[in-house]
Amino acid sequence: MPRKTPPAGVCAFCQRTVAAAGMARHLATCPARQAAVEKAEASRRQPERLWQVVVRDAVDGTYWLQLELSGSATLINLDSYLRAIWVECCGHMSQFVFGTTCYRELIDGFFALGDQKSIQTRVNEVLAVGRKGSYEYDYGTPTELKLEVVSQREGKPLTARPIALLARNQMPKQLCVSCGEPATHFCLQCYYEVGEPGCYLCAAHARSHSCTLYGGPKRRYNSPRTGRCAYDGPARPPY
Repeated sequence: MPRKTPPAGVCAFCQRTVAAAGMARHLATCPARQAAVEKAEASRRQPERLWQVVVRDAVDGTYWLQLELSGSATLINLDSYLRAIWVECCGHMSQFVFGTTCYRELIDGFFALGDQKSIQTRVNEVLAVGRKGSYEYDYGTPTELKLEVVSQREGKPLTARPIALLARNQMPKQLCVSCGEPATHFCLQCYYEVGEPGCYLCAAHARSHSCTLYGGPKRRYNSPRTGRCAYDGPARPPY
């Protein structure tokens, strides 16, 4: 199957729609972002190392985020952000992997065997420009993400929070396989059995759809967790 072109995204500063491949370049020169940086520099926040990270779904990159992380933040801050904006459904376990090291929560005060460290590790100890990693939420019905550090700067954080949203993909457009109307639902059983685009349904055909595995059709959200487990959105930024 040919690799899909990731959908365009929206800059969080100027609200301009930009192709996924060009968003990093746009953010580097966006006047509205520069104004936000200048406003942050005039604040009382402490300067620190700031990391620009692209997060993509591991399937085909349809869903993506551009984030700026404060170096003093921890991986659990990033975990909490990804849960809130994209994946949280039932409080499943999660982990990051960078290189050969797995960062996860302690279990009964101990790690499993292998090269593992605490998810409380600060990002300054993990990230470097060009470094790639992965994230997994829910080991039973997993949602897997890829992470890549695209740039680093020194300065004051854009917000008092540990993570700032720079841009994100627009909701992918899909059509109902039965009638061609805009798709509002997604059938995971059809996704596994017939693939895309045969898994997308409008609200009316979702109600009459006969598949029952995985709980039947689920509502679509701007999230790679759509259709998995009990995920019901809302896929909005947590702050």
